[in-house]
Amino acid sequence: MAFAHHHSGNMGAFLMLDTLAARSGLRSVSPALKTLLSIGSLVLCVSVGDAVVGAAVACSMLVILRLPGRIPLNRLLRLLLAPAVFLALSCLVLLLTAAAEPVGIWQLRLGGLWLCITEESLHRTAVLCFQALGAVCCLLFLGATTPMAQLIEVMRRCHVPEVMIELMYLIYRYLFVLLEVQRQLTTAASARLGYDGWRRSVTTAGRVGGTLLASSFRRSSACYDAMEARGYTGRLSFLCHMPPLRGRHVLAAGTYLALLCLLILVRKGRLF
Repeated sequence: MAFAHHHSGNMGAFLMLDTLAARSGLRSVSPALKTLLSIGSLVLCVSVGDAVVGAAVACSMLVILRLPGRIPLNRLLRLLLAPAVFLALSCLVLLLTAAAEPVGIWQLRLGGLWLCITEESLHRTAVLCFQALGAVCCLLFLGATTPMAQLIEVMRRCHVPEVMIELMYLIYRYLFVLLEVQRQLTTAASARLGYDGWRRSVTTAGRVGGTLLASSFRRSSACYDAMEARGYTGRLSFLCHMPPLRGRHVLAAGTYLALLCLLILVRKGRLF
């Protein structure tokens, strides 16, 4: 499947996620089933505390997105780039232990202290890293295969309070407005050499931030007026097609969760 649109930066990531959800090969699967599969896998991944389970969840979710979801590999890597960088920095902090004397399997002296990597810190970091990566892939699976309108309908059927649904959707959509304004301001500043040099870049970034804040208030008022003009009465309504629940999809999701539970039991030593 071809994806014709190309975007850059954070705005591109948001728009790409919407595009992937609308064109996913799994768009005909019931959104309620995809939500159950994603949340169930996430809970199992996080609650077990095992690096192998986390890695298995992450890899399997990426395989599902790549094969039946028909999402190009380069798009998946772009979506995973930001959480992967954040995760790598966080794990680096957990990996290093400060000690008064060299211990563990690796040491580096800094003044009167030693930065060490011990077997315990290595194991703890691996568990946390793969737990977080598995959880990110579960949420990516849900976001890249289920359009926002279907997610909202699932939340309504689960009796989530309307105010939470509306806040979630309005914040999500308003991000696009702010990112577009930020892109325009940055482009205009770049055309005027506003980012030529470090000091000028800092000054320009501050001015862009202030202008963006003032513009956000104006645009929020304009967006609310537009909603009222279209009949907004306190409840967001969407015309969305909800795919039916099919037996083969239920069987596939149940098999996946059963295999994951089997892996957990094997890792805990309760089988074999």
